[in-house]
Amino acid sequence: MKAIVFDLGITRKDVVEKPINKDYLMVTPIKALISGLENAIYSGFLWVEPNRILGSSGIVKINNVGIDVDKSLEGKTAVVLPYSNRYGGIGTEIDGILAEKAVIPLDSIVTIPEDYSVKYVIYPYVSIGLQLRKIFKGYNVLIAGGGISSYISALALVGYANRVAVYNEDGYTNIRLYGVEEIKKGENYHWEALFITTMRAWIRVELGLLNDENKIVAIPRLLNSWPTAIPANLEIKFVKPAKMDGVLNYIDEEVSEKVFNQLVILSDDIISSLPTPRPGVIVDMEKEFKKKI
Repeated sequence: MKAIVFDLGITRKDVVEKPINKDYLMVTPIKALISGLENAIYSGFLWVEPNRILGSSGIVKINNVGIDVDKSLEGKTAVVLPYSNRYGGIGTEIDGILAEKAVIPLDSIVTIPEDYSVKYVIYPYVSIGLQLRKIFKGYNVLIAGGGISSYISALALVGYANRVAVYNEDGYTNIRLYGVEEIKKGENYHWEALFITTMRAWIRVELGLLNDENKIVAIPRLLNSWPTAIPANLEIKFVKPAKMDGVLNYIDEEVSEKVFNQLVILSDDIISSLPTPRPGVIVDMEKEFKKKI
């Protein structure tokens, strides 16, 4: 079957179909969200095993299920979360969704209505942002990183945090979110709370993000193996993408088409979409798999 894998770079390849483990599902990807994790692999900031099937999140159709999984899930549509509590990072530590017949853990999917909106592809990152509201309520929050998780979280924090700013190290332009500031290197504010999404360690050092042990620091839990080192003087709050009430309603009511189109762009070719020209690229996987190896 065709797949997008890491093999001394990101490439299309024919691979052997994977067996379905007892708590896994076989799915066909419909829309894949290419974002910060894939950018990090492409740029060399994140290493994955050779021949790892990539693809951390997206919208899929469930075809078959393992023996420990409810068969009523077959035929349903789901969003894939980029992290499995049991197995780790999807498309990073275990194989991801960018295969004609992808095999993923049960605990990484959330079923959605058949008449879904393509905006539901950002479900994992909205779930993170909504959890951050409790952690950062009333604080001045700096978000270090310019990816989809950063901007979605910033949007969710407006009205809950006292102040929200994003340090966009990826240089994305034309992103303007109401109530969210953009800061640049050298600007010095008192940030009581930090949400660190960037995998570039030098940015965390350059901004002096981890110098104050009194700061509240949160990091998205997208892999078990990252970050590789945490300062001993800090207590880090790891926030996992999760199935939770209110996410679909938030997307429907709070993420306008204008905002969504600032953050993502549509494509039918993964290879040419890296590095992503916006925080996220939504790839039509039916068209992608029609391409020759």
